[in-house]
Amino acid sequence: MLNSLQINNFRMLEDFQVRKLGRVNLIVGKNNSGKSTVLEALQIYAGRANQSLLISIAEEHNETYLLEDNKENSFDSELPFEDLFSGRQLPKIGEGISIGEINDEKCLKIISGLLVEEETIVDGDSRGQEYIKITRQIIENLDEAEGNDQEKVLIVKKGNELSLIHFIKNNQNHPRFLDTQSTQPCSVIPTRFIAIDELANIWDKIALTEHEETVKKALRIIVPELENLTFVVKSSKLNRNQRQAKVKISGLSKPVPLKSLGDGMLRILQIVLKIFSAKDGFLLIDEFENGLHYSVQEKVWDLLFTLSEKMNIQVFATTHSWDCIESFSKVSKANTKIEGVLFRVGKSIRKNEKGKVIATVFDENQLYNVTQSDVEVR
Repeated sequence: MLNSLQINNFRMLEDFQVRKLGRVNLIVGKNNSGKSTVLEALQIYAGRANQSLLISIAEEHNETYLLEDNKENSFDSELPFEDLFSGRQLPKIGEGISIGEINDEKCLKIISGLLVEEETIVDGDSRGQEYIKITRQIIENLDEAEGNDQEKVLIVKKGNELSLIHFIKNNQNHPRFLDTQSTQPCSVIPTRFIAIDELANIWDKIALTEHEETVKKALRIIVPELENLTFVVKSSKLNRNQRQAKVKISGLSKPVPLKSLGDGMLRILQIVLKIFSAKDGFLLIDEFENGLHYSVQEKVWDLLFTLSEKMNIQVFATTHSWDCIESFSKVSKANTKIEGVLFRVGKSIRKNEKGKVIATVFDENQLYNVTQSDVEVR
């Protein structure tokens, strides 16, 4: 679990620090303040910046991750993944992104580097045959890079672990990629609804276990009469073998589609199912309040606090809602064994910081006093 957070040179977060974190953390701030960027940085940290993750993030933002053939040797052209870096350009050799705890030498780093290949002719067997031996050297120092015009790469480092991300040419189906780093579990709940098939796959893994009752208990926050939940296959001309969530409600003779019970039921189902795949890792929720009426948010937070400790998960959620902040504050204050922290993301008003994005931290006691005084923290 992270006790603090530092993000450098990642998108708009040039030098961003959160000096204190809890097990459950709520992030607030104006639109385009950097809330979702913090979640994205945490996702990259958990995934150790593996190439498939970076590609999916680039695709989500319509950003470049393929190298055009005619731009391979040009430093002035648009390069893959450069939108991840502050200033939206690849940094100098040896510089780049860092994500992790404050002053942690083992934080995750994504830096610009070179891969130099040298070919030497080596004497072969007794028949006198020769062969070519290829040696590779990774350069991550600007001084050593001078005079070299080899393949540009991104170097991913965490402690002694290292992996390379080669820039992918647009005509390569199988890019070279060396990945030796282990990842942490990380479940992401975006603002949009997650595909039912994805949720059904998680349900299949917990079916007939104690976790089934946890899911049903969560859904009863909105529909107390719920008796059971299942996922069935529904075939149609447009969608073959698509899964569908159905629930049994007391007093009704047949099951009903869960979607017919409103967005709140689907949102709670997403949250509680994604918790199980986040075990021993991170749960990231963008716009927590989506689909949830203010009257049920306190119960959902209470569920999150309880399950986060039980499943050893650190939770990060964003919100625009004052109701969400108040309900979080109440639950955080009541759960004395589980620390909840709210931090506000926004631009500094200090002239010497020139509008850089900073974090202002409110622990559970400070936040409770603020909400009771109707002081705006968003």
